[in-house]
Amino acid sequence: MLCIVWGISAQANTYYAMDEEVQISVRAPASEPEVEVDPTSLARINSILDNKTIKATTNFKDWRVGETVSVESQKSGVGIIGFMEVIGISNNEDGTYQLTAELLRQSRVHFIQIGDEISHIDLSSDNEKYKGTTDLLVKSRGKNISAKYKPLYTQGVSVGETAETLWKEEFLITWFGSVSYGLTDRLSVNTIVLADLADAPNAAAKYRLYQSDSNVFSFGTNAAYVPKDSSTTLNFTVFWDSVSSESVISHTMFTVAAMSFASAEDITAVKSLGTTSFQTGYEFILDNWDRVLLGPSYNFETKALGGYLTYVKIWDRFHFSLSLNSTDVSSFKISPVDGYFFLFDAYWRF
Repeated sequence: MLCIVWGISAQANTYYAMDEEVQISVRAPASEPEVEVDPTSLARINSILDNKTIKATTNFKDWRVGETVSVESQKSGVGIIGFMEVIGISNNEDGTYQLTAELLRQSRVHFIQIGDEISHIDLSSDNEKYKGTTDLLVKSRGKNISAKYKPLYTQGVSVGETAETLWKEEFLITWFGSVSYGLTDRLSVNTIVLADLADAPNAAAKYRLYQSDSNVFSFGTNAAYVPKDSSTTLNFTVFWDSVSSESVISHTMFTVAAMSFASAEDITAVKSLGTTSFQTGYEFILDNWDRVLLGPSYNFETKALGGYLTYVKIWDRFHFSLSLNSTDVSSFKISPVDGYFFLFDAYWRF
């Protein structure tokens, strides 16, 4: 894939954490019964208690302790400027309710003020109020979360996977028959069913070793039988994802071939299949939550520098991507072996 820029310095200019960066987790408190949420429910901030705590008044009773809510500026056109967690609810004598909420994140250019509005976060589908940002990525399991707001599990067949794992009992199925499943929140497994049926059994697994607010480290292994050469491939891979700014995530992948086969150098377009390579790149989250991926890749067997440029369109469950890839940027010809090639990918996550 043609890669025009090999290094990018991304600066955060929108949000900051009061202490540490806090990822948004949409959840229902286990101690209270589920209630139907009115998406039009609003609460208005009427008091600021300290540097992290506010009180807000509302006419609605569908709020719950532990819920993550958004704060929208009273100034027209500004939109969402922060996120809070409801830590207390009380009844007022006049039939209204008072919420006590604690700050999770806020804009570095807009202060939260008395008069700003608090509302429920609806991440089940597209919502124009919520612009694409790493701050709103949902890393904890929740009900009816759109794939738009989840971290990418894969960047596509030609680019490779990220350090993220699927949630427990979550599926990811591609158009060419690759099936991934979350055994736990930390362990995902994969196989290409069509290859299994064609006497080329294969299996892969990825385990998340460590996760913080800004970094994820995972270890993966991939094994496949190649009937053409009557041989087996075995790769071990280390993945590292790091949040660079409010809209950029860097992805680094180093895969080592412990076992290979004779013609492995001819299919270096597919990562972790019999060759050793190093890849680092960037994921740009757009305002509408689509992604742009780009970066370089170096293959140690062919000693060639390649790269990729990909656009990923995401719906609530369906992903479609179109990419320009290169296995050798110095070879100006159309070839998946030692040149440039286009590729599309499509998959469902549910």
